[in-house]
Amino acid sequence: MGIRFTCEQCSNELEVPEASVGKQAKCPACACLMQVPEPQTEHQSERWQNPDDAASRDRPKSQQFTQVETAQTGQSVVGNPLGLDDRTLATLAHASGLIGMLTVGILGFLGPLAIYLMYQDKSEFVARQAKEALNFQISLLLLSVAIVMLTLLSCGVTFPLVFVAPVMQLIFGIIAPLQVWSGKNYRYPLTLRIVK
Repeated sequence: MGIRFTCEQCSNELEVPEASVGKQAKCPACACLMQVPEPQTEHQSERWQNPDDAASRDRPKSQQFTQVETAQTGQSVVGNPLGLDDRTLATLAHASGLIGMLTVGILGFLGPLAIYLMYQDKSEFVARQAKEALNFQISLLLLSVAIVMLTLLSCGVTFPLVFVAPVMQLIFGIIAPLQVWSGKNYRYPLTLRIVK
């Protein structure tokens, strides 16, 4: 049986082996490094003996992480109205740009904007990743407008440049969600960081 504790940054419940006391653990959701605390007293650990938590204790090795093999216990983030964990929401913020491009065209920034506004005071990890996705979407929108204007002014000579923004959206719209889903912070290259 491992030691269970709460991430100091994003409030996700984590589990590490008992031999990890005093070592550094990395939260898989927000990448926060923290020191593993002493085991809880018998009274505190009784709440983990609930049969409902059996699935959390039997989590597969693929969901154990870094340094001292930290694992999420499946508890949802405190104050999260949708019941989704931070990693899922941050991944959705990045993926919503690609989804937006495929559905509503140039309005791909709406998804990251909505997630950022909803979670800016609830989860630092989600807010940071949603803000990064929002800045990327705004940068792509500005790039698209500039390319269209350049194409019109050049009487269509620069028309192939019209495909630059959609290709960037496709490439980074796949890379970013995969990186964030694995618990890493992601920063887009070639991005204006307008929203601070």
